[in-house]
Amino acid sequence: MSDSTALCSVCCLRHLSKPSTGWCLDCDEGLCVDCKEHHSLLKATRNQTILPITEYQKLPKNMLEITQNCSKHNELFKIFCKKHDCLCCRKCMIETHNNCKDLVEIEDFIKDEKLSARFNELEEMLNETAENIKRMHINRQENMTLLQEERKKIENDIVQTRVKINNHLDKLQTDLMQDLSAKEARINKKIQEILQSLEVKQGQLREFQNNFESIKKYVSDVQLFQFMKQMENNMVKEDEFVQSLIDSDGLCQEGLVLTDKINMENITDKMPFIGKVVVVYSQTRVGITKKKDKQAQMMTTKAEIRSMDNITLKFQKKMTACGDVVPGCTMLPHGKMAFANEKEMEIRVVKSGGSLEFEIDLEPYHPFDITYIPDNKTIAVTSNSSNDIKIIDVHTRKVQKTLSLVSSCAGIAYSNGKLILCSKKNGILELNPHDGSIKTIVFGELSSFSHVATLADKIYYTNSNVESVICCDHQGKIQWRFKNQKITCPIGVTVDTDGNVFVADNKSNNVVVISPDGKHYKQLLSSEDGVLLPNSLIYDRDNNQLLFTNMLQGAFLYNVT
Repeated sequence: MSDSTALCSVCCLRHLSKPSTGWCLDCDEGLCVDCKEHHSLLKATRNQTILPITEYQKLPKNMLEITQNCSKHNELFKIFCKKHDCLCCRKCMIETHNNCKDLVEIEDFIKDEKLSARFNELEEMLNETAENIKRMHINRQENMTLLQEERKKIENDIVQTRVKINNHLDKLQTDLMQDLSAKEARINKKIQEILQSLEVKQGQLREFQNNFESIKKYVSDVQLFQFMKQMENNMVKEDEFVQSLIDSDGLCQEGLVLTDKINMENITDKMPFIGKVVVVYSQTRVGITKKKDKQAQMMTTKAEIRSMDNITLKFQKKMTACGDVVPGCTMLPHGKMAFANEKEMEIRVVKSGGSLEFEIDLEPYHPFDITYIPDNKTIAVTSNSSNDIKIIDVHTRKVQKTLSLVSSCAGIAYSNGKLILCSKKNGILELNPHDGSIKTIVFGELSSFSHVATLADKIYYTNSNVESVICCDHQGKIQWRFKNQKITCPIGVTVDTDGNVFVADNKSNNVVVISPDGKHYKQLLSSEDGVLLPNSLIYDRDNNQLLFTNMLQGAFLYNVT
């Protein structure tokens, strides 16, 4: 039992220490047996609710920390201000809510809000959400089990592929070795036959040489003459034999050479892998339950949504530190701004006052668009001429990593840990910057200058090829498509907290705002306001400011009211 509930609050004021046995929910105080009886008899407090102290202490800790008194003035809350969605004491009304019109008594407000029914509805929603979380937990566990099974299958496929490759190479080796042996045997046989013929001739000639001296000494001239005629005929035949060997291929030097052999460099180039492991996505099969057309209503009043018709812009400053040919920009913490300078191949970070703070050289990389990743205080940069994006640490001003893409991308936006990209060839992509996995959200060809923005579960992107601004969800389902003959080349796009979509038209030289439902629009800025070939724009939701860049003549910052 905590000190605040262990002792009777009334007795403590009398410098007495008595254990509390009850807790008055209205007075927010502990009461001993005697004070509880007195409390229940007084006319002013007899209708107040007193809980046994043991029951009160069973309430959740965060519930016990909720006080019914104003923390600033230590007075009971009496009034609810609908405009500011807060409880007020008497002094709060005088000090900060004197001009507020939507002030009601707390008791009246609670009665109108049908507290009991809403609490039951909230409890039902809580149980429903708990059940959904349970199902999701089971689903993720099943996914992990399936992942292990798929891993084993892929591992087996990899091993089997290697076995098949090995078997094929073994067969090629056996066939080649057999062919080598056969050709060697054929050449050996041919050479052996010639050797045998030459050995016979060598024997005959050796015999003639051995008998030549004795014939010359001991035979008559007639016999010698006849012998010489015979030898001359024999030598003609032997000479013909030698010449026949020379003329034929009998004396050709025959050898063995391995040709058409596989170049190992070609193998590594033409077959850099035996397969690829890719991450595939599919829609969840979890049966999520949700009360149809009904959600638990909370004890807050709906925030006022700013209508497109009420939006106005107030000029703040013009900045030239960003340079020329700036197709992308984004907001950084502390009012700083970052610009993708395609011409100079660098990122320029500009202070809130408009002066240049530093540059990040990316040469030969031509940056197109840029977005801030608050998770790790980095910026992601795309290029229209390179099939990758760069993640840059703003603090160290160094490229942290480079992520490969299937094609070059233009616009980029950050949403819930993922990067949303505009690919000219492949449509709208979702990239996980941690593992590099890519998911296609919208298939189709886009403009080389398409930009993208996100808000909650919505994605907004431009496609000047069809002169349109499109809104879809993260599953690629089109919510609306805006097209108007006065907006001929929409490029830059951004969105405020209420879903109002700001668009820069590069040909019409204007900035317009489109209603959240995509049905209406209003022009905010024109060439008379300095808009000239506008490229990109970004809405600062923290400070309600709109930043946009021209192809030339710098960037402009406006307050949005």
